[in-house]
Amino acid sequence: MKTRQNERDDDIDHDEKKHEENPYGDLYVNDEAIPDIKVDQLERVIKEKQRHENDGFKREYATMPYGERHPCNTGRKTENLPKNRYKTTFPYDHSRVKLSNSQSDYINANLIDGIDKAHAYIAAQGPRQNTVADFWRMVWQENVTQIVMLTNLKEGTKAKCVKYWPDLNKSSTSGEIILRAEEEQSYANYIIRKFRVNCKGLRTYRIVTQYHYTTWPDHGTPAPLCLVLFHDHVTRTREKQKGGPTVVYCSAGIGRTGTYIAIDALSKAGKTERKINIAEYVKTMRESRMNMVQTYEQYMTIFLALDVMFKAPTCVLTKSEFLRRAELMTRDQPANESELRKEFQNLLRVRPSYTEEDYTFALQDGNKKSSVLPLDKYSLFLSSSVPKRGNFINAVTLPSYSKSEVFIITHYPSPDGAVDFLRLLNDHESDLVICMNPLRNIESHKHWLPTTNSSKRVSPFSIHCGSEQVTDIKCTTISISQDGKNENGCSVSIIEPTEEMQTERSQATVQMLRLVSFALQSETDGPITVISSDGAVSCGVFCAVYNAIQQLSIDGVVDIFSTVRQLQIRRPELCSSMEEYKMIYDVVLDYIRAQDDSSEENIYCNQ
Repeated sequence: MKTRQNERDDDIDHDEKKHEENPYGDLYVNDEAIPDIKVDQLERVIKEKQRHENDGFKREYATMPYGERHPCNTGRKTENLPKNRYKTTFPYDHSRVKLSNSQSDYINANLIDGIDKAHAYIAAQGPRQNTVADFWRMVWQENVTQIVMLTNLKEGTKAKCVKYWPDLNKSSTSGEIILRAEEEQSYANYIIRKFRVNCKGLRTYRIVTQYHYTTWPDHGTPAPLCLVLFHDHVTRTREKQKGGPTVVYCSAGIGRTGTYIAIDALSKAGKTERKINIAEYVKTMRESRMNMVQTYEQYMTIFLALDVMFKAPTCVLTKSEFLRRAELMTRDQPANESELRKEFQNLLRVRPSYTEEDYTFALQDGNKKSSVLPLDKYSLFLSSSVPKRGNFINAVTLPSYSKSEVFIITHYPSPDGAVDFLRLLNDHESDLVICMNPLRNIESHKHWLPTTNSSKRVSPFSIHCGSEQVTDIKCTTISISQDGKNENGCSVSIIEPTEEMQTERSQATVQMLRLVSFALQSETDGPITVISSDGAVSCGVFCAVYNAIQQLSIDGVVDIFSTVRQLQIRRPELCSSMEEYKMIYDVVLDYIRAQDDSSEENIYCNQ
């Protein structure tokens, strides 16, 4: 039978691995001050530290004091041991949060100073079942209005945190604290929840917002841009009134927690002072809570995220702000004076660059048949088995604004690749295909798409074309069945424009908006397959417009630059021409104008 101590032993994982695993050991070169880094020199410093397999980051990380540096006597008391998630991570006595009006004042949490503000943060472990009431008592006592959660409740087989909040529109009581979940909104990499919180016996209440980052890899670190966009959402939606510290926690409250706090604190310093000192701030955090920033990879992520942030800050605009800015930017101007062109050139400057090592699968013999290749990290593979066919296909997944893997991006299949395209749709349960060209202009489509009310055989698949409708767009419904399986077949809708989109501006934007609108209104649960001549041209425009309209619908704001930048993490060739980038602006502008015109018509109709 397991004891609580045994359970804590089982919980120790990659994020909490012991420092002795550091390849350089503990150098403790603490008498040599590490110099500040000017913001405009950060990219150069990163490249230097990345040489020889990140040797510079590993060495610098190993110079920082690690382990238990100050007394942790309260956390070690017998009565408090069951409240600790890990048997080796305790809060320092001198900086720990002390609970008032309680039989015990103990919680595994420490106050952390910002760059220019004392006690700007509380770094905490993920609540355990027996500490939920203590957690909410701390939130109320410290006047907290923002909670940043950097772990899932369970990762792999390991419990990381208990669900300490009620479901949406439900209430719960934890000790003296009563809370009700009033809002919940999901995004590609995080969820935002709002709770109405009050204390028994008091008539006042406050709204506490929880920002839950859901896609931090169990072994590794997030893409820096994803972390930056999450951080931007936290900071720009912060309540205007003066609140208490921001609570930040992961599982142990040291690794991911330290990484996020460092990014937040140093982003402010970089903007005001134009210089930062990451190493010294990590040392400062470790004076208040042991082992903040748990691995050198997390340490490196702080550098990378800040570089992403400083090189191209986010520009989130309300609908009216976007209209004013976009109309100015898209006016006819000399090419070298266009603000839109300057923005696009900046996009190319910060676009990620990858090496052959990032395309290992695509560069294997027989796979490289296109100039646009799938990155290993975001590649899709075929699970069904077909004789003499491998599991590789040139396809990647892309996120929408609200979900992490909504799109599959690929190219029109060659005649001999038709079976792999059908395997892709079947294996990944994609029942909606959006084509970037009229299929009548794509000769190879005849090898997999039958004419209306006829069938085609592409072993081991049988395809039947049931119906075809042509309105503003063309919609063909097919059924795909595989030998020995799904005898009734799975239904797939093939959507295509009626005219080529590489034509004059007004017709192209109308066609693109029709395709995006159809996809947004579809009720598919599976991924949307977006397909073009090379798996890049026009695909990026489609996905960027889709995501921008989602952002407008959900949050009432839009950021085209960051939207495209996020897509380019997974396929750098997306939106790689000025014409495509301008088309995104044009389509979103048309969408907003159409929405505004529709609203005006409704007003007149109601008078």
